[in-house]
Amino acid sequence: MTERLKLEVSRREGTGKGPARRLRAAGLIPGIVYGEVDGTIPVTIDPKLLEPVLRTEYGFNNVFELSIDGGESLLCMVKERQFDSVRRALTHLDFLVVRPDRYVAINVPVTPLGKSEGEKAGGRLMVVAREVKLRVQVKDIPAAVEHDISALNISEQVYIDEMTPPQGAEFVFRHRFPVLRVARKRGAKVGAEAAEETAEA
Repeated sequence: MTERLKLEVSRREGTGKGPARRLRAAGLIPGIVYGEVDGTIPVTIDPKLLEPVLRTEYGFNNVFELSIDGGESLLCMVKERQFDSVRRALTHLDFLVVRPDRYVAINVPVTPLGKSEGEKAGGRLMVVAREVKLRVQVKDIPAAVEHDISALNISEQVYIDEMTPPQGAEFVFRHRFPVLRVARKRGAKVGAEAAEETAEA
């Protein structure tokens, strides 16, 4: 992560449910800024300015430069987010001001690489865990956790402790769990079983 996008926000005067509701009615998003700053700063975010910051391969893990009312640039990332349960629109954001060497715990998407032997034999790849948690320095945040599945056969799976974390990161988990699996398609006959039926026909 080298090139940083910029986000301009404005300081929010009114706090509480009433002012926040009026902001949302005006098409804006209330939020707060905290972390490597003095106290907590309430802000107002324009969704149109926010969109390009979040529409990168890093998504909500993107680290960007945030400026309040044209002030100094602060290195930030989204720490918490709230959505409207019906419209799925953002209703509140917490921005965390960070240092490049700070360690954070984040959820990162899993990206399978290649096509498994099981899929070639008629199986179906299942991403059991679409995201995994990493502990990593801000400067080393990856866009995804990649894993080569080319050797995976039907009924085989990849567990979290069998994967290699991105450079500078470590997985955070309490219990061992499967991340990727190749399953047999329902009703499908694969491999030797299919070959045997073909020979008999």
